[in-house]
Amino acid sequence: MPIVYLLRHAQSEANIKGVLAGRDDSVKLSKHGQKQALNLVSYLEILNINQVYCSPLARCIQTINPFMKKNPRISFDFEPQLLEMDYGTWSGKSLKILSRSKQWKSVQSSPDKFRFPEGESFRQMRLRVDAMIEKLSKAKEPVLLVTHGDIVKMFIASAVNAPINQFQSYVIEPGSITTLNISKSGHTVLQTNYSQKESNFKAFRTNILGGGNLIQARTKRNIK
Repeated sequence: MPIVYLLRHAQSEANIKGVLAGRDDSVKLSKHGQKQALNLVSYLEILNINQVYCSPLARCIQTINPFMKKNPRISFDFEPQLLEMDYGTWSGKSLKILSRSKQWKSVQSSPDKFRFPEGESFRQMRLRVDAMIEKLSKAKEPVLLVTHGDIVKMFIASAVNAPINQFQSYVIEPGSITTLNISKSGHTVLQTNYSQKESNFKAFRTNILGGGNLIQARTKRNIK
């Protein structure tokens, strides 16, 4: 019954701008995100991690690099199943503008029926998360996954057997850690959205596509 830690990448430049980055590999961590990545090292070292699986996107690699440089003996692999959702033609666009589209309501209220234009459906994303959980159930030592906000939220939903339409009920901040106990007979959510710095939950009046962060949440709140 392995313990699985899910680390959302630290704050990115897209988070600051309120942009849906998607699979844009040119998006890097912000200066604050770089500090978050450094500050994560001491905490991650006490978790006795045996294996790291990482999304191939730059912002995830930058997040885990300080830890891996200090702990090079830990097994490290890129895992395509942990890629950010493919938002298709929505990628790179402002969340403020996207929230005004006719399709936005479907994304928020019934994602199980939605596919992004020229991109992925939430059902497809759930299938790859489920496949990853099945793979992890065979591990024997603690595992760390470095991935993206919406992916972490879907992992939680899958672990508790919640429907896709409820996956956006969870708040996952940049640089936060969520902990699951994965078992062939059932899964347990041990902790979600752990951050070494106190969270400002007042900013999360409404969760948001892309995983959400404080700046995005404030932007969303200002939309009339």
